Amino acid sequence: MKLRWLGNSCIEIIGKRHFLIDPNYLTEPEKGVELVFVTHEHPDHFDIQKFKQLNTGLVAPYPILSMYNLEGKKAEVGKEFDGVKVLESWCLKSEESVSYFYEGLLHPGDSARFPEVSDVKLAFTACFPDFYEDYVNAFKRIKPELVVPIHYSEQKRYTAEGLKEKLQKERINCKILRVGEYIEI
Repeated sequence: MKLRWLGNSCIEIIGKRHFLIDPNYLTEPEKGVELVFVTHEHPDHFDIQKFKQLNTGLVAPYPILSMYNLEGKKAEVGKEFDGVKVLESWCLKSEESVSYFYEGLLHPGDSARFPEVSDVKLAFTACFPDFYEDYVNAFKRIKPELVVPIHYSEQKRYTAEGLKEKLQKERINCKILRVGEYIEI
């Protein structure tokens, strides 16, 4: 499976299926996205115009569907869509948020509290300095093979580097990607 960080919290998944999570990207995804997943309603995670350009299905928490009067499947903890499991999440100032887990890949949106999950090959994570300790503790608990910081601008790359330093001190493997860069798991 190939993964690509498209900027903000947008992740493109290309494997047996072609998915996009949090469609507010800085780099265009490849053609053929089959389904879009949204973690929560903040505008840095969901851009309605970019979503409409993709012309595909949607799985999102109710506030997204309601706010934009969209047809889609409601993301609820415990449900599964095309092999993607919906797990709990917590996002500051969000009405409703979820995490997604697919074939060893965990995307928790902005959350610094990670759901109970095992066999995590790769965990994406926000990298807000105020929550470094929370991230480190969560990763010590869920034991991902690799952590990839997301949700930062190039001007704030130091936040990803700061988290990487903390994770490496705990012997947690971390890789910082450039926007548009591919990684395989």
